[in-house]
Amino acid sequence: MSRRRAIRGLVAASVIVLSACGGSPTEPSPTPLTLPLISASWDTISDPHPYPLATDGSMLTFEFPRSGSMHYLFTASPLSALRGTIAVAFQITVTGLPVVFNSLDPQSASCTIPSSVRPFFWANDNGNGVYDRWWSNPRAVTLAPGPASISVPLKPENFSSVNGRFGNADAETRYFFDKALLNVSRLGVTFGGGCSFGHGINVQGGVARFALTEFVIR
Repeated sequence: MSRRRAIRGLVAASVIVLSACGGSPTEPSPTPLTLPLISASWDTISDPHPYPLATDGSMLTFEFPRSGSMHYLFTASPLSALRGTIAVAFQITVTGLPVVFNSLDPQSASCTIPSSVRPFFWANDNGNGVYDRWWSNPRAVTLAPGPASISVPLKPENFSSVNGRFGNADAETRYFFDKALLNVSRLGVTFGGGCSFGHGINVQGGVARFALTEFVIR
């Protein structure tokens, strides 16, 4: 037996073990998990870092930078094993001249993602491996003034990894997706465009305020 075939066999066996322990991670959550929107509990990947966040009533807010960039907005997951659906609601308000949301990855013929925000989860103690971060794909919200919401079932066909592979691409990727759902360490949203989901956004032409109003696993 080749080494590659042996690895695939190990992955397939591990999938069976994961499925037998505590049910499928894609089943509905027994109760909704609502994340508190307290600025001290959230962090960013941004320029500058740390980025100034604020709690305004029941909302978590920040102003998009005019220079630098906002990449990730996230918090610790209260539970490591998640299933169900991620539901996120937010609103963007703008003042001044017409605001342009700039992606640090500009659009091109092969990179057409608009400047947008999308849910993501980070697993395995904030690991740096190719299967430690998973983004909602293709579901996202293009950045524009007004309220918006997005709901994404935590199923492998709805998320892709650092290397762009969907969770249901093959048995190996499905194993790592399910493993990530059983070892979630951070939850949040990322901002990007062009060729990327999280390489950052800034604005020109005015002021844009982002207010996260809900982040729920249900």
